[in-house]
Amino acid sequence: MWNAYRKKYGSLNIGRRIEQSVGNLYSLYFNGKVDEDKRVDARIFMPHEEVPETTFEEERMKAIKKKSG
Repeated sequence: MWNAYRKKYGSLNIGRRIEQSVGNLYSLYFNGKVDEDKRVDARIFMPHEEVPETTFEEERMKAIKKKSG
């Protein structure tokens, strides 16, 4: 039962939950103050979360979308 809960919602560590909440709130505040092209992911403000690396193709597609849109 707990294993299914952890797979769906993540860790039960209170410190990690607080870190995620603060990171989400700060990114919401930050993204509301900057232009759309300068918005950041909430994981930037969470020092213990790993940001998945993007491949060259994903970065190239982002650049193409940015130029065309």
